[in-house]
This record gives sequence, structure tokens and C-alpha cells, in this order.
Amino acid sequence: MAILRTRRRRIWAGIAAVLLLAVGYCFGYEPPYRGALASRPARPLVFAHRGFGNYGPDNSLYAASHAFDAGMDGVDMDGQLTRDSGIVIFHDLSVDRLTAATGRVRDKTTAEMLALDLGPKYNPAIHGATVHTFEDFVRDVTQRGQGILMVELKVPGLGASGIEARAVSIIQRYNAHERVILSSFNPFVLYRVKRLDPRVRTALIFMDTNWNPQLLAEIKPEDRVDLPWMVRQEFIRRALRKIIRPDLLSINHEVPAAVTDRLIAKGWPVFIWTVNDERDIRAALAQHPYGIISDQPIHAKQARDQ
Repeated sequence: MAILRTRRRRIWAGIAAVLLLAVGYCFGYEPPYRGALASRPARPLVFAHRGFGNYGPDNSLYAASHAFDAGMDGVDMDGQLTRDSGIVIFHDLSVDRLTAATGRVRDKTTAEMLALDLGPKYNPAIHGATVHTFEDFVRDVTQRGQGILMVELKVPGLGASGIEARAVSIIQRYNAHERVILSSFNPFVLYRVKRLDPRVRTALIFMDTNWNPQLLAEIKPEDRVDLPWMVRQEFIRRALRKIIRPDLLSINHEVPAAVTDRLIAKGWPVFIWTVNDERDIRAALAQHPYGIISDQPIHAKQARDQ
């Protein structure tokens, strides 16, 4: 009987040890990066935030075209589903701030969204900078043969919305795997993208805080979607990265530098966002990231090229 009890204790001790090791590996260990973008660019890439940052209408093809013409390495945009399941490039959940119309993107058809002009709210002299589809942007960047399009897929819930399948099919149609990156705060979105096509490049976006004053000033209270606690904790993100296997990380510049530096040292291709004043731009470049995202991309490019 004593021998049996000893064996049981050893079995349970073994199980506990295995569980402890598994927990330590998932939440405590950061393995070296072994993704598709192991080779780094000669110098950090500069991406224009929301098309061309402060130099053009928010999330417009008009702004993105000017950004590429100005020599930007890429543009960072936002994609959402319309009522009839089209993907349009638009930042806010509601159209009120950026256009003369009102209402939510998800309640409008694709045709209704494409009729909206993003120019006048930015500059009354600009007209014709209308909303465009994700496919329009993918077609443009592939025809140019240069530059990268990074699009955040906005999916506030955990369930599949269909946006992943539609985005992946468009990337496949234009053979744009090396020209397009799909990013999201939502790890489930990126997991579904990789299940659909492992060749599509994905970027996990994260920050340690829920909201900052700039975003709060832009977003209507009823459109506010809180960032879940779990994705604001680095030890949980460490486990998530092992599951969803993103190709890149897009890290807010207010995340402690030690966290970003550790991930870069492990070989992760890291974008740091949104760095706008000279001090933040130079601090981000000094961390030797894969790239930076800025509302002042011309100044960022000048600092990088120096």
C-alpha cells in the first residue's frame, strides 16, 4: 500500500512539473523569432499613418498615393466591413468626424461609403478624395510595384465576421502577399487569417493602456470599444504570439522600451507607432526597429535618412 501511495505521489509530482514547465514556456519564455521576415531591411522602414499622416485626408487613396510619391516605404490604413460585406478603408466606426454624412460604417452599403468625400473635412479646397475599397488599395500598390500596404482589420468581437476571408481572397487575387500586411489588435482575427493562407503577412498590434487622449478626442462615446485586459499584459501576449504566429509586431511607442528592445533582440520585426515629435522619432529609430509609423512621415524619413 505504501509503495502504491509513493507511486501516486510521484505521478502527481511529475504531472505538476510538466504543467509548471508548460506554463513557464507559454507565459515566461520568448523564443527567437523564426518567421518569414527574419532578414531585416538595411534601415528602418517609414510608414505614413492613416495614408499620409497629417499631410492628407485620413485613410484616403488620395493621401496614400501622395505618400508613395513622396518616397514613403509604406502606408498604414484601417479596414472595416460595410452592411453588404464589402471592405472599405476607413478609420472611425462612424463617418461623422471625417465626412459630411452621419451614421456607422457597418450600417452603410459599400456604394454609400464610396460616395463619401474625405477631402473637405481635411481641407475645404480638396474634393474627390473619396472613400475607396480595400481592393482599390491592393490594386494600386501592386500596380506601383513598390511600397507596402498595412491594413488594420477592425473586428471588435471574438467571432468570425467574414472580413478575414474577404481580405485574404483579394490578396490572393492580386498575388499581393509581399505587398500587403494585415494587422489587428484582435489576435483571433490574425489566427483566422493564417488558417486561411499562411503566406499572408500579419502583424499583431498592441499597447499597454486602453485609451489615450488623442483617440478619445476622435471617437464618439458610443463607438468606444475597450481593449481587453489580457492583450494589455505582456506575459499573456507572450503566450498569444506562440499561438497566432504573427509575422510582425506593431508596438505603441508608450510600451516600455525594455519590452520592445527585448522583442527586437529576439529577432522580431517590430514597427513602433505613432511617433510624431522629433524626440519620439529619434528615440524609436535608436531602438533599430523594422520600421516606424508616423503622422509626420516626411520628418521621420528625414531623420531616418540622416
